[in-house]
Amino acid sequence: MAVTGMANLAVKVSDLDAAVSFYEAAGAEVRDRMRWNNGERADVFLGPVMITLFTRAIYEESMDLPADCFLHPALFSDDLAHELEGHDVIWGPAVVEGAFGKRRIAFVNAPGGIRLEFMEQLEPPPEPRPAPQGGPS
Repeated sequence: MAVTGMANLAVKVSDLDAAVSFYEAAGAEVRDRMRWNNGERADVFLGPVMITLFTRAIYEESMDLPADCFLHPALFSDDLAHELEGHDVIWGPAVVEGAFGKRRIAFVNAPGGIRLEFMEQLEPPPEPRPAPQGGPS
């Protein structure tokens, strides 16, 4: 395997506001909440773990999913085509963009009723813009 790291754990939630409140109360920092692929998403940073909350999985049209469930671990790979060999690909590969930059991703079925997401980073996240300085001089 050419897996080089883990990006996040993906969780589907039916009530993103309630989930964000829960994680913030647990001490997490929530960032990058946005509309994304016919749903909403938000990144939760809880210690060394990043959990991405989704109201709709990108591959939801390919399978029935409960309203709330663990979706998949998202794994970085330096060779996506190799990772997909011999697997039952349920979605992708496709290029997606967001606060995370640009990635080529695909999902495969895994034992235990979950999926694995394999991804290649194509472009880094955009640089944060500096805050505007003061008012007019």
